[in-house]
Amino acid sequence: MAGVGGEAAPGRVRGGHPLIFVTVGTHHQPFERMLDAVGLIEDDEVVVQYGTGSPPPGVARAEAFMPFDQMLDCYRAASAVVTHAGVGSILCATREGHTPLVVPRQHALGEHVDDHQAELTRALEGHGRVVAVWDTAELPRLLAALPPRQENPEAVEPPLCPTVRAALLG
Repeated sequence: MAGVGGEAAPGRVRGGHPLIFVTVGTHHQPFERMLDAVGLIEDDEVVVQYGTGSPPPGVARAEAFMPFDQMLDCYRAASAVVTHAGVGSILCATREGHTPLVVPRQHALGEHVDDHQAELTRALEGHGRVVAVWDTAELPRLLAALPPRQENPEAVEPPLCPTVRAALLG
């Protein structure tokens, strides 16, 4: 498994683990807008699953696709998660105690077939389950202000499924 990128710069955005895990999921359309924003993240070890897009330069590791168990390892090792608005990716992040930064793919930008990711992001943001990234230039600021990861998420918060159900059914 070959990585892409150079050595990670020392330092941390927030205390604890310096690892930031970024995932764009497995959708067939590239998500260059989000991958370009990864370049704005400085002073951290960044691991990126970049899908069908281009690997971002200057990250500690970049993989087009990862086996699911490796993805779970990244969620567990990370101090912060940046993800597209895929339900599976959000569930994996929240189950590991993260409040993920979510960059929804947008239909108008050719990033998805419709705007269901934006709709889901708005609903989950309204319930305080995610931090929405509508302007990717804001990614570093939002990352620095991200709440700390919960060590035992199941004991602190209810599962995400009821929140998704409520968002979908009203």
